[in-house]
Amino acid sequence: MLKTAMNEWALKAIQLETALMALDEAGLPSNMKALQEKAEQSMRDLVKGWHAQKPKADERKWKVEEKAGGAPQDEELVEVTSHLKEEGMEWTVYRATSDKGDTVETVVSEDRAWMTAGGEYYLGQWDEDDKVVDVGRDDEEGELGTGLVFSLTGELVFESELED
Repeated sequence: MLKTAMNEWALKAIQLETALMALDEAGLPSNMKALQEKAEQSMRDLVKGWHAQKPKADERKWKVEEKAGGAPQDEELVEVTSHLKEEGMEWTVYRATSDKGDTVETVVSEDRAWMTAGGEYYLGQWDEDDKVVDVGRDDEEGELGTGLVFSLTGELVFESELED
């Protein structure tokens, strides 16, 4: 993940909302209902407070290249494309470069994607319409994913699950 103020903020926002959902789904006994409701309200207040701290969007300028059957620069992704070639599968390489020298590479084959961003690697399901990687998700295997969704520029995609 790229080290940006927005990514750091979004990661914490995801964690806070996940904690709130987990509290709701814990299935505590009825004699704990009042404490659970109090804790949920406190968590909602915390989440709303965190949402108010949202930083301004990152000001990097990105150039995104798309090349069917392309060769990635990252060694791990070169290995991925080597395996895809052996299996007779087609792939596309997306390379996003910023005006600040950042590079994010993504290899996509069918509905699978491998991404390197900020020195870390991610594997997940590819959404062709939105051009995002849903980390850990695999609909064929019934894997729901981690809740982390990255754009081609390595930015976390965050949409609040809370009702206003």
